Amino acid sequence: LSRRSCELSKTEDSAEKTNVLWEPSEDSKYLNLKLLVMNGFKEEDKVMNYVRLVMVRAVVLKRIELYDEDPCKCSAINHEPPRFLVDEASKQRIREQLTHGSSSSAEIIIG
Repeated sequence: LSRRSCELSKTEDSAEKTNVLWEPSEDSKYLNLKLLVMNGFKEEDKVMNYVRLVMVRAVVLKRIELYDEDPCKCSAINHEPPRFLVDEASKQRIREQLTHGSSSSAEIIIG
């Protein structure tokens, strides 16, 4: 799952631009999902809620990888992996917010 801010005008919602369904339909099936990788992760309510929803529905989810930025085709070519631009305390706070009240045992990597 990628969210690319370079493809958005300042007034567009990234979920609409990337066709992310923030409110999944009842027939969404995550039962076999073992890994969720999100590039372009932002600490926004709708993004945090989406990740929490996947954690609830994907009963065999083992690992979640969240990256701050996704290298965009419209920017200069960058061969380094995306990095999360927050300190360790912020990363821990994000992990706690995602796992609060959750029975998921998925490992959360914020890279």
